Amino acid sequence: MSNLIDMCNCCNGCSSRRQGYTLKLSFPKKLLVATSVLVILAMVVMPSEARALQHKIRHERRQHDAVALTKDARIRQEELRRRPHRRPALLPQTKDPAERLRNLEAERFKNATRTIQKKLKNTRRYFNEERKVLNETREYRDGMPAWLPTINFVAIHFHTYKKQGATLSERKFAYVIPKLHKSLKEFLEIFDRLYKVEVDFADDPFSNYNRTRHELIWNTTRRLYSTIAEIEENMAAVNVPEQNFTPSKSLQALEMKVDAPQCLKNDYIAFRAYGNLLNNWFSEFKCPHGKKVTTKNAKCAAYEAKLIEKKNKRNKNTER
Repeated sequence: MSNLIDMCNCCNGCSSRRQGYTLKLSFPKKLLVATSVLVILAMVVMPSEARALQHKIRHERRQHDAVALTKDARIRQEELRRRPHRRPALLPQTKDPAERLRNLEAERFKNATRTIQKKLKNTRRYFNEERKVLNETREYRDGMPAWLPTINFVAIHFHTYKKQGATLSERKFAYVIPKLHKSLKEFLEIFDRLYKVEVDFADDPFSNYNRTRHELIWNTTRRLYSTIAEIEENMAAVNVPEQNFTPSKSLQALEMKVDAPQCLKNDYIAFRAYGNLLNNWFSEFKCPHGKKVTTKNAKCAAYEAKLIEKKNKRNKNTER
């Protein structure tokens, strides 16, 4: 053994290996290299996999937290989706066939009223926007000519709907909608007449105004026709008859040939009255008498206060 050790003193390996001898206690180089590579890979890969696993856990936790945070938002979206104006509300179930038919009939009148109300709201909005293009002057802010129709909103607002075998929705529709229909047709007649008015001694500035007023009257008349047709369609759907309409004789007081100042005055009076009519009708639908919205909503409270004031004045005048 000592001879073998003495012989292994060169850099190129032991002479015993060159002579075919092997050392039983030596470690193979290939196995050593393979083991080293595995150790290095394990040291590199295991931290990466651990970081990936931690990242996955954090990602799943964030998704869970996001779902938890948006739970209220999803509930609100679900409530909005189920609102009556997007999905018809289910009628309460009842075993009585007569009561079920009564509820269905009431729902028909409510739907017809909502459709008319929406159409009236759009008509009012478009008119208020287009009316701004005209130059309104303070010179013509007063006046109540004979040709201007009047409607008693005090009587409409404080009307008592006595039970007569029909639902409240049916009784209210049958009382209010024909009056709305008549008032709009009256102003349709006025705007038809104003459109045909001839003006004497029109200068260049008034000619520009005249073109603008014709455009406004044309658009207003077109939307009035559409709104009236919507009302008539819904009245027919719920079997409420239309009232016979005859043009007012007082409309003849609206002259067809005037000078420029009188034309401006007539226009302003008609546009102001029509705007007030749409506002009052819209408030009448939105602010029914005896409902909580009339006291909680500031505009509704102001509208009812104005009607109460008019009602009290009329009662005083009647007492005298």
